[in-house]
Amino acid sequence: MSNINKSKWHKIDNNTEETNINNVKFTRPIDYNPINICCSLCKKLIGSIEDVTAMKEANICESCYITYYYHNKEKWKSGWRPNINK
Repeated sequence: MSNINKSKWHKIDNNTEETNINNVKFTRPIDYNPINICCSLCKKLIGSIEDVTAMKEANICESCYITYYYHNKEKWKSGWRPNINK
């Protein structure tokens, strides 16, 4: 399967770009910034709008956001991450 982000995108106007992969045309906003489908900390799949909101802010799911990020915002911004190897 092709990685859509590695494809060559062509600007079609000031706001939109497109690419063609295996004769399928893909169109997206130029400033498109996708989020991961799993939490960078616990590796669980994102499954709710609350997870998406947490992913946009801290790249982690809502559960990790509440458990680790919320109480350690300053340390987190300095690069700290908990070791949650299970």
